Amino acid sequence: MAGKTVVLAFFKDEETADDAVESLKSWDKADDDIKLNAIGLLALDDNGKIKTHKLGRRNVGKGAGIGLLLAVIAPPTLLAGVIGGGVLGAFHHKGLGLRPADRDRIASQLTGGQAAVGVLVNRDMAIDVSAKFAELGGTAEVHEVTEEAVAEVEEAVPAVEAAEIAAGDDLSILDGVGPKYADALKASGVTTFAALSQMTPEAITETLAKANEPLIAGHTADTWPRQAKLASDKDWSALRRYIDHTKKVSVS
Repeated sequence: MAGKTVVLAFFKDEETADDAVESLKSWDKADDDIKLNAIGLLALDDNGKIKTHKLGRRNVGKGAGIGLLLAVIAPPTLLAGVIGGGVLGAFHHKGLGLRPADRDRIASQLTGGQAAVGVLVNRDMAIDVSAKFAELGGTAEVHEVTEEAVAEVEEAVPAVEAAEIAAGDDLSILDGVGPKYADALKASGVTTFAALSQMTPEAITETLAKANEPLIAGHTADTWPRQAKLASDKDWSALRRYIDHTKKVSVS
């Protein structure tokens, strides 16, 4: 992990940030000179907490990935769930070298409705990535990642991964699912986006009925497998477009 930096760019809203992530992935694939180690996103949910499912990969090989680095950069008051628990608590005060004023500013921008995209890259790529962010409409800043800081965060990787596997994915983020149906599915053994994506709408409906949480009249699970597949692939921009499309179709 020597010589790594996190390039963090703020966008006006989560939708714009999602689209920027997809553009970065395409840029990475199209240009052999571009080597983006990992990409993650900081955005708040309706409860004012970081959407941990968008943070990005928790590890790269055996080391810490952008997901954990962004979790340490993010103000701890905005974190919830496994990431917000005690697993990373010892590292939050370090913030990868960020000053308290920087952490406060990041918190203010996120609570103000902005979203940030973070990219883990080699130090010599930081200028190119910053320029790409500017092209996409973002305001970039570069944060050095010291070997000492990363080594300490890496210690938390196994514990975080184990805790998140035990907790499963947050199925409630899918349109139409919500907390009650998500809990019923998890109680029935459907704990991940990948598992839900493999089910038919009929099987989902039957599972909910057996769990005493039947779909209310007029609602179906027709879109849930496709949504779950996109969420499993962490294709958040495509997931948003799919949800928007299905809502327009249902209205018409």
